[in-house]
Amino acid sequence: MVCASAILAIIAAGSNAQAGNGANFVTYDHHTGKAGKTEIKLYSDVSRTAGDGERYTAQLLEYERSLTDQWVIAAYLESHDLNGDSWTADGFRLETRYRLFDYGTPFNPVVYLEYINKKEAALFLREATGRTDEHDGGEAEEHEDPDEREHELEAKLILGHDFSDRLRFGFNMIGEVNLKSGNWEFGYAAGFTYTLFERERAERSQQGGWNIKEVKLGAELFGGAGDSVKGLTLDSGKTEQYAGVALKTEFDNGAMLMIGGTFGLTDASEDALFRAAVGWEFD
Repeated sequence: MVCASAILAIIAAGSNAQAGNGANFVTYDHHTGKAGKTEIKLYSDVSRTAGDGERYTAQLLEYERSLTDQWVIAAYLESHDLNGDSWTADGFRLETRYRLFDYGTPFNPVVYLEYINKKEAALFLREATGRTDEHDGGEAEEHEDPDEREHELEAKLILGHDFSDRLRFGFNMIGEVNLKSGNWEFGYAAGFTYTLFERERAERSQQGGWNIKEVKLGAELFGGAGDSVKGLTLDSGKTEQYAGVALKTEFDNGAMLMIGGTFGLTDASEDALFRAAVGWEFD
């Protein structure tokens, strides 16, 4: 995955489409790219594992393609490095999402479906679901093989709204089913994106290159909301809950840089993560 940065360096040509994450690492909103647009991103997390506190770096490589103005497909590869030993490939994800109505619809709904095939030891924080007391209640916890693979199907209902040209909002309801056990885990994410700076379109066409097009600030909350075995809950003693903030800079040539932090709000959550993403959007 380290070599993925080289992929980004050789891509040319950009676009003005707005991605569905805005300036958030987890929360989706209703924005989709224009038909024919492609986006490649490399996400990186740096943190310590909850509990034993081992240092790790986790990466997620994304390839996203807009088939129409409303329909997007994407593929992801995950990997991580624990304590600086060596990089381990963790698995892949296949995603599709579809915006139901044109822009301007209040709290515009987007349907989202994702297939997940990854190791249980994967560390990239894509979202938080379920509850942390799943093994309590008298049943012995089975030994988990870190190389055992999880096969899951995740569905989201995404609601997005543009309050103004600068401020947009997204709310995600998440349901994730384990295809082996049939058990469901639930979660949520909510976030705002605010445009701090945007250059006029006429100036963009004249300057181009590495000139800054937009600077956006994002803030989000996300966490687990229970499961189908023990029930729904937002109890801070039984779920992971997080708050995040990020700053995203977009350039005229289609390049993007986003940096931020995510902070655990409960004992079961990771204390803090440094997060970064680089990407390029092109025809």
